[in-house]
Amino acid sequence: NYVSIYHGVTIEDGVFVGPHVVFTNDKFPRAINADGTLKRGDDWVVSQTLIGYGASIGANATVVCGITVGKWAMIGAGSVVTKDVPDYGLVVGNPARLIGYITPEGKRVDQPPAS
Repeated sequence: NYVSIYHGVTIEDGVFVGPHVVFTNDKFPRAINADGTLKRGDDWVVSQTLIGYGASIGANATVVCGITVGKWAMIGAGSVVTKDVPDYGLVVGNPARLIGYITPEGKRVDQPPAS
């Protein structure tokens, strides 16, 4: 479904990834080095990203590298996630911001459910 998943991204079991989601893996992407030479394999700094068990990521979201999305978290469609999302966190927007929490069944709540 046109999802872009690059090296350094770990997606745990039970995760929903909507169409056209992009996971980045380099915070400072460049095609060339400062001296003008093309980057090679060892010139890249890959940042690790973890998507926790049962999380959901809406269509067209972008997950910037180097973060953790907690278990059962939900990312709204079109969001740009630049910071960690807590377990059960509900985030939306650009940049994504925490607007509440969500149960594993999908019900919105004000506090994170008991684990």
